[in-house]
Amino acid sequence: MIEINLIPQKLKKQKQVQMLILAGAGIGIVAVAILIGIYFLQIQKNVEIDRKIKMIEAESKSLADKIDEVKKFNAMEDVYTKKKKVADSLLFDQALWPKLLDSIGEMLLPDMWLTKIEQTKEKDEGIVINVSGNTLSKVIVADFIKRLEESKGVMDIKAAKIADAVDAARNMKVTNFEISYLYKKDRQ
Repeated sequence: MIEINLIPQKLKKQKQVQMLILAGAGIGIVAVAILIGIYFLQIQKNVEIDRKIKMIEAESKSLADKIDEVKKFNAMEDVYTKKKKVADSLLFDQALWPKLLDSIGEMLLPDMWLTKIEQTKEKDEGIVINVSGNTLSKVIVADFIKRLEESKGVMDIKAAKIADAVDAARNMKVTNFEISYLYKKDRQ
């Protein structure tokens, strides 16, 4: 079979160019349609985000009074905590001296008399206590110091003075002593 092309060559090329132009226009139209679709999707996303922002702002406004209430409650709780801490400290300090005097009373030996118990300093670890008194011998003072060393909460014991003297009222020989130690504040 023989094919004879009766269409002039020029028309043939022109038809091919037209097809190419139509294909390019078609691709261009599809690309523009896709871009328009993306644009409308972005607009829709922006509208959705704006709607969510408005909902959150409305919820925030409705919760503003509750947030203020919580802030007031937190402030009241802080004040309460501070007051409780002060009250606990006062109660602890109030109970400290009876506890201290009981512990010293338990350590006292026969033939031993205390003439003075005083607090001289307060440190972070506890309070410095000075104990003065009289005994019939230096051995009793040594036993008292040993009991202090074994006592819980007593630290840094210093014997400031141990001296023999005569008690004029009773006409007898006595040993005067002064002992200083740190009594640890135990907040239990």
